[in-house]
Amino acid sequence: MALEAKAPKISIASVEWNAARAALNDSQAVRRLAASANVAGASPDLLTRLNQTSGTIFPNIAASTVPVLLAFDLDAFLRQKGGEEVDYLAGLGAPKFFFAGPAGYSAVYSVSSDTGSKPRDVEIDVSGFGLLYDIDERMGGEEKPVLGLQTEFPGIRRFYFESHMRYLFTRYGVLYAVSVECFDGSLHSARRLSCQDAHGLVVRVLKALTIAGGTPQPITAPEVQPEKARPRENSTVFSYYPPGQLITGTGARHRGGDADFTVYAPIRFPLADGPVQTYSQVFINLGDCTVALGDSQTVRRNGAPFRCVPGKLLTAADMPSGGQNMYPWRDNFCEMRGFFVGQCPSGLGHQGEDIVPVGCAFKGRDGDPCDRSHHRVVAVHDGVVLRAPRQEGLVIETNAPGTHLRFRYLHMNPKVVDEDGFFSGRAVRKGEIIGKVSNFSGREAGTSYHLHFDLHVPTKDGWTLVNPYMTLVTAYEQMIGGRGSEIQEDAAQAASAAELASVPSEYRIARPDPRKALHKRRLAAHKK
Repeated sequence: MALEAKAPKISIASVEWNAARAALNDSQAVRRLAASANVAGASPDLLTRLNQTSGTIFPNIAASTVPVLLAFDLDAFLRQKGGEEVDYLAGLGAPKFFFAGPAGYSAVYSVSSDTGSKPRDVEIDVSGFGLLYDIDERMGGEEKPVLGLQTEFPGIRRFYFESHMRYLFTRYGVLYAVSVECFDGSLHSARRLSCQDAHGLVVRVLKALTIAGGTPQPITAPEVQPEKARPRENSTVFSYYPPGQLITGTGARHRGGDADFTVYAPIRFPLADGPVQTYSQVFINLGDCTVALGDSQTVRRNGAPFRCVPGKLLTAADMPSGGQNMYPWRDNFCEMRGFFVGQCPSGLGHQGEDIVPVGCAFKGRDGDPCDRSHHRVVAVHDGVVLRAPRQEGLVIETNAPGTHLRFRYLHMNPKVVDEDGFFSGRAVRKGEIIGKVSNFSGREAGTSYHLHFDLHVPTKDGWTLVNPYMTLVTAYEQMIGGRGSEIQEDAAQAASAAELASVPSEYRIARPDPRKALHKRRLAAHKK
């Protein structure tokens, strides 16, 4: 029996605003702020006055449903308004990204570091969560000792997880997370920040955090009913394997996928048009065949061509452009990769879903040649862009009643995204075109032609990757106006195993463990 899509489980913070007000009243700046409240028309409420004051630096800060902790010296700011030359941002400058709303707030600081082989700008994420997503227990992660911070931040955790060092603490009934991407190891690349070097930068940010704003208001729970939102009419063509059902033998450490049926939010599908498929960019899919055995021109990573199962042939009409079958879809979250992913059974895997347009976009009418570079990518939700110039990834964060999510898109050409002006702070609307599918990964043609899409949610461990597969399935059903057919897991496993066993050894493609290959490259570089 097919399992139904389910709504996310969410816990709502019980914010202690009285404690926050008491902390604000203890500030030396309160006297200056109270004095400024004597101006005609000014609010006598100090928290409201604080929002009005800090809102000139941090736009819409009053929208946060939790106390906003930022590097902001109110007293210095008021003195600066009086004509003194003082730094009120603790030497960190204004955050490059700030977004407050009904679910809390996020900020990203760019901090200059002169540690290591060369100076670099380090991004440090500060978030306060009004709601947390309750997900399955993580795999992996490592607690690190915290020295010198317990007095100021009782109960603080220093936790390495999904390539980020996280500093997690609770204040005023709210979980706050300060995190930085880093890597510890004897062979760490000069291009990657070591966690040891990052620690001093994070402590600098932590010690500068003070209440900068926020407004007492209800934090609402989501009303997500994914089964009711799915189309009633069945699609005659769309089908999909259940979440967690990877191509046989392709799971990281051979541990399988993440059978998560959660629809984390009602979203617009990330491509403007169909048909599309979720599709492995690394491993052979036994559904890929051409009319003649071994005649495939489709080439994937490592230069290895696809081969089809003997006797399983497709007509030209059945084979879309590019050599890929449209349906059924198959989950590729948790496929073998060298990335840390806490929701994958092995703690390693693919961080999201690879989406491939089927066919091509036509240049014109009347049978003109098609151009596969014109598949449009759209915003899946109203939100704000988090992205620096020249970055390959584009993140859209949504902060709405009952919803706090980050959606990440990869492999679009960064030069084109720069030209279109998608940088941190830009607001986007659901369905707005934000780019085109491409093959960029470090360089043009650095990967196959596809869109990588992943999803982060706030949890007790900070921002955490979750499987977006069922969220994408239901969004696609809405786009095509028909409900897909789920292929039963037991039947799919039996068919896949039988099909795999029937493939002669000369047609099987051995895939090396990417973690071993990465280790060999790092070792070779280290010896040089």
